Amino acid sequence: MIPQGIFLVESSPEQIAATHDSWCADIESLGPWSVCDNADFSGQTCKRAQCESASTLVVFPACHTTMELARSMAEDSLLGEWGAVLSVVQDGGRGQLRRPWVSLPGNVHASIVLPKPPSVGPWRDILPQILPLVVGSLFADVLQSLGASIQLKWPNDILQNGRKVGGMLIEERAGITILGLGLNLAGCPDDRQMRDDCSAPAGTLAFSTFSGGPLVLLETLVSRGKNVYAVMLDEIPPAQCLRMIENRLAWMGKTVLVHEGNQDSYEAVITGLSPQGGLVVVRGGEEIVLYSGSIFPL
Repeated sequence: MIPQGIFLVESSPEQIAATHDSWCADIESLGPWSVCDNADFSGQTCKRAQCESASTLVVFPACHTTMELARSMAEDSLLGEWGAVLSVVQDGGRGQLRRPWVSLPGNVHASIVLPKPPSVGPWRDILPQILPLVVGSLFADVLQSLGASIQLKWPNDILQNGRKVGGMLIEERAGITILGLGLNLAGCPDDRQMRDDCSAPAGTLAFSTFSGGPLVLLETLVSRGKNVYAVMLDEIPPAQCLRMIENRLAWMGKTVLVHEGNQDSYEAVITGLSPQGGLVVVRGGEEIVLYSGSIFPL
């Protein structure tokens, strides 16, 4: 198992720093970097940051998708709970409905091994159903503490000022749950590059107090996020957590266009979340709970 710390694999600090100004700043602030002789990296070039971390972060210069890389490392018992993989670029990133996610140097392209749900207590059965909302909320709290006002678009998009600045994808397979996280920290696609049916234009994260790059941001999100997660499971009942998440929902109380599969789209008002994490909307006086589909602002 790779220990806690920040590691560069298959590249040097100088090569990573040359990819983008924000990476250059991160490499400098977290250094100096020393050769890592950990057996888990046998046969691979590896450097370790002198800066301490409460998490395990492994950085690659490029990959196809961090989700598959993180899964492979978890299956090989190299990454434990909250261990994360970050790639400067990736060429196979995907989002909801397997849509491609544009990869730009300086943005966050990461995947995190999430903990197994608790075996007892009020969160045991409900957590897998509402996990995207829970993780989105706790990361939104961390981003808020760094000076970024964030809303969550149900079920897994991250918005700022009405623009999509990030997205999440959670996949569980063979008992291993991987969270894919993309954040537009350095740039985003132009509006003209977006799909005609996108629900929100792309945007770039703006902070009032944070000035780090993708590696510093991910380390902060993981280290703080896992602490918030532990406190939440210990102290906050699921129903209360859902009410807290409602406060971050985009377009709460507003009319949106709902599209479900091959059905005709219809207008409805967002009123909250169901106990199982579905989106509650009201259409013509009738309450409807959505567990799939897309919503678009009007």
